[in-house]
Amino acid sequence: MRGGGTLILRQEGQRVHMTAERPADGRGLYKVWLHGNHGGKLLLGTLVPEGGRLTLRRTLTVGALERAGCWPQFQAAAPLAFAFDSQKGGGWYCEPHPDRLLCDPVLKCQASSPMLCRREGEGFSLAAPFRTDIPVPLSALVCLASVERQEGRWHLVWRFDADGNPKIPHKTQAAGQTNCQ
Repeated sequence: MRGGGTLILRQEGQRVHMTAERPADGRGLYKVWLHGNHGGKLLLGTLVPEGGRLTLRRTLTVGALERAGCWPQFQAAAPLAFAFDSQKGGGWYCEPHPDRLLCDPVLKCQASSPMLCRREGEGFSLAAPFRTDIPVPLSALVCLASVERQEGRWHLVWRFDADGNPKIPHKTQAAGQTNCQ
């Protein structure tokens, strides 16, 4: 794949099983794209940490790949989609087990997949892409989330103290409004 790593295909009838892998370098989130030889483009998804590597598994039909213009000939690419920028103090990084940072058992269950994390003074923040087509992580705290733009995309951001307790947003001087108090 362009950008590093490999994409392995296995076709079974009308289904194509794909496994993409690349080394986990800690730089950020990588997305896997297929680029058809005649202009088609298809997002396979985001590589996730697994066994010390970044991995993505997808199964699509030949028809879906054809409609996207990515079958039978295509190239794969895995560009860096979100840089954690861990060199700067307070930068975002991928926390593979955010549940370990939280104290409440309900929140621990809701934070079962990797999230963005940033250390902030005596606490930390967790963030997830703001999407309307999937359930909200930490849904029990949705009213405490702020919506912030990170790397050109909107994210839900929750703030916690050092013990993993959620912080209740307070009146901001800029907006002059109160959130969920």
